[in-house]
Amino acid sequence: MFLAALSVAVCLGCTSSPPVSVAETDPTLLVHDVRRGGDDAQIDGYLRHLADADCFVLEPDATTGPDGMRNVAVWPPGTKVWRDGGQVAGVDVPGREPIAIGSRVIGGGGYADPSTSNLDLPDVSPDCLTGGGELAMLHTMTSVTPPT
Repeated sequence: MFLAALSVAVCLGCTSSPPVSVAETDPTLLVHDVRRGGDDAQIDGYLRHLADADCFVLEPDATTGPDGMRNVAVWPPGTKVWRDGGQVAGVDVPGREPIAIGSRVIGGGGYADPSTSNLDLPDVSPDCLTGGGELAMLHTMTSVTPPT
């Protein structure tokens, strides 16, 4: 975890804009601007949209991950909310097929803990970060498995 945080912190000097920003507000979608970011930390979770808390999260598999953990998903630049019939259906990441709510996303990137980080991070609802969750900054996605 330390190595992942260090790699994110080192890369933050590569950009003049905030490391994490709000790309859309209805619903809120966070994107990062960490260029040349490392993929040291494995990110693995199921994409959920928490409408009441207004966030996209990645939750681990209930049988293998920490109980009740939620990480706020922070997407690559250019990512948009994907809607189907006016309803939030997932996210549309540049260069990929849209990622549906309920999909398992595996990739690499870094984590930032909003309670201890000296990065300028946006406020998120406590309901979005549970069980020790952090902001999960996806730099690459190696596997996306749609919901069954």
